[in-house]
Amino acid sequence: MTATLHSASDALLALVTLTVGAPAQTPEPAPVATPPDAPAAVADPAQTPEEKPKEEPSKWIDPVDGWFDVSRFLEEPHGFLPLAVPITEPALGYGLGGGLVFLHPREEAGEEGWARPNLTVVGGMWTEDGSEGLFAANSSIWSSGSFHSLIGGGSIHLELDLHGIGDNPALAASPLEYSLDIDGGVAEGRWRLGKSSYWVASRFVYAQVKADFEGAFDPFPGDDEVTIAGPALSFRYDSLNNLFTPTRGALSETTVSMFDTAFGGSQDFQLVKQVLVGYTPLNEKLYLGARLMADFSFGDAPFYARPYVQLRGVPALRYQGEHAFSTELELRWQFHERFSLVGFGGGGMAWTEFEDFEQDQDAYSGGVGVRYKLASKFGLHAGIDVAQGPEDTAIYVQVGSAWLRP
Repeated sequence: MTATLHSASDALLALVTLTVGAPAQTPEPAPVATPPDAPAAVADPAQTPEEKPKEEPSKWIDPVDGWFDVSRFLEEPHGFLPLAVPITEPALGYGLGGGLVFLHPREEAGEEGWARPNLTVVGGMWTEDGSEGLFAANSSIWSSGSFHSLIGGGSIHLELDLHGIGDNPALAASPLEYSLDIDGGVAEGRWRLGKSSYWVASRFVYAQVKADFEGAFDPFPGDDEVTIAGPALSFRYDSLNNLFTPTRGALSETTVSMFDTAFGGSQDFQLVKQVLVGYTPLNEKLYLGARLMADFSFGDAPFYARPYVQLRGVPALRYQGEHAFSTELELRWQFHERFSLVGFGGGGMAWTEFEDFEQDQDAYSGGVGVRYKLASKFGLHAGIDVAQGPEDTAIYVQVGSAWLRP
């Protein structure tokens, strides 16, 4: 839109008066002299052109750098990020996951409220192998940042392969196909200790799980239909400067889960998880990240609840054991205001005898990726990773960090 100038408007008005408003072929009257002391003519307000309203800034373009950005749309009361993410997880096959992600900035918290907004996710997934599901979750911070609630639930059907718990050459060569039907939910309350970066949390998990192996052979007949129910306690330190794509800070979380018949479950077992995540800037454009995960299981845990090596490029549940450990490094180069490149690599192991620490299986992977700053106000980067694992190459669509932990 172009603003109208007064001089152009006056000239147009005069042209209309001369060619349209005046009688045809009528001579103009002689001009009347204006006395020197006569007051200046006052323009008719009706003839004063109004300035056109300023153009509203685009919801999709950052006014600072002119690049595509969804921050302004997401910060609106009903703004959401629609996601249609290809599923390329090797354990599930190719498919599509999608849904709506609502980001609610806590404006009263200033910059912290943008770096850690409240989140609501509603979505579903489908893969060519037959996996499908629906889910919903919410993560909200209350009481001026001193209380954090997480709640979620869903109904999911998964088609998977069993490669054995520990080193099993027969199953490694010819895995057993099975399906998992999971219906359940989780609720967690997390309390901050004073104004510190330390949190304590309690969680309760309840799920009905049905496992069905293809064919007549069932290596775990006791795990066919299981009710998983029980509380978990965790202790967390979190100084990361952003929830989505951190550049500095650390996160440590220790969680002890106790599933028992006393809480409504059908099997008694315990899980212990330790997560360490850290980021440090090497300079203004290079950011180094590291993640370590250690998982331990005890008691009568169902086979699908046993720990496994978790790395990009390694299929989920492929390398399982009674206990598992994995670590990964990532280097991100912010070579452009909007674009960055990522390189990553790591290794892990799974074993079945904790006392002897006998390593049964190990796996290593590495890869590269690209990121785009999708929502600058939220510090949210998104992109694609290509990872090479022991068996195959995998592609991952990443929204935020690959190690995101709300």
